[in-house]
Amino acid sequence: MSENEIGPNEGGGKSKLPLILGGVVLLVALAVGTWAVMDPGLFGSPAKKVGAIDREVIFTLDEFKNAEKQIEEFGDQKKTEFEAAVKAQQGKTGAEAELSNLYRKLQLEVQQKRNQILNPLQTKAEAAVATVARSKGLTVVLDKRIVVYGVPDITEDVKKMFQQQGELNLPAAQDTSNSPVAYFDQDVVRSLKVFQEADLRLFQHRNDLMRDYEGKAGNLSPAEREALQNKLTAQLEAYREQIMAPLYQKVTASVNEVSKAQGVSLVLDKQNVMYGGRNITDSVVETFLQKVGQPEEATPQTPAASPAAAPSPAGGGN
Repeated sequence: MSENEIGPNEGGGKSKLPLILGGVVLLVALAVGTWAVMDPGLFGSPAKKVGAIDREVIFTLDEFKNAEKQIEEFGDQKKTEFEAAVKAQQGKTGAEAELSNLYRKLQLEVQQKRNQILNPLQTKAEAAVATVARSKGLTVVLDKRIVVYGVPDITEDVKKMFQQQGELNLPAAQDTSNSPVAYFDQDVVRSLKVFQEADLRLFQHRNDLMRDYEGKAGNLSPAEREALQNKLTAQLEAYREQIMAPLYQKVTASVNEVSKAQGVSLVLDKQNVMYGGRNITDSVVETFLQKVGQPEEATPQTPAASPAAAPSPAGGGN
């Protein structure tokens, strides 16, 4: 049962909590592209300074699997804690404000735990990518999934480097101020208060629909229950679109605005840029907050926050 659906859930009827409380980070598919054919004119002729890496090969290693298991278990604990608070606060005055504060607190705890567990591994992976890239004269390394043709695959070299015993030092940062490739961190944008508030509203609306379903389903035939479930699921999706689509549009507009202002030729999500590239996250956040009319807030910290974007395990969707 997806959190986008209304009806009986597995695991004793517990519903999934959106964003990171379930142990994974929800990545928003913004209009910045999910694949790219390399344009040789973008980097020189041909694209000799661009490489690619299959990050899924790195994240099948036991070190990352074990780390994600720990994070998921911790996230599930916090999800259960939040769901218990939702039940306890039903009908109470000021419950929404208290739940909102608790939601942000639990998100922060999960993110801090994620940082604590993943940062050392991601730092080593970042150092492995950077070391191999430097040795091969590459200035940008992209996720292999978005590259169709034309650049060398350095996955095996990075894997061997990562699996070496002992500490692996990150090479000195290169100047990326003039790089035609830029990236922004969707996790940072999704951690902003405006998105957290929208997530909470969506979560509460789903709970309301679930109660509606549970109150009616007992007196219905299987066919009628299925029809009701489909109806309420459609209502949830319509509500999601209503509150989320305007935010996504403003993020996309912010990316476009910043890219034009800084003369960037290609913008990708941070997880698609393994090495090199220009980080425009702060500028995107600042522009986005202006568009939604909210005061500037401290940039949330995400794993491996460094100029060269380290690979990170693929976030789970809904």
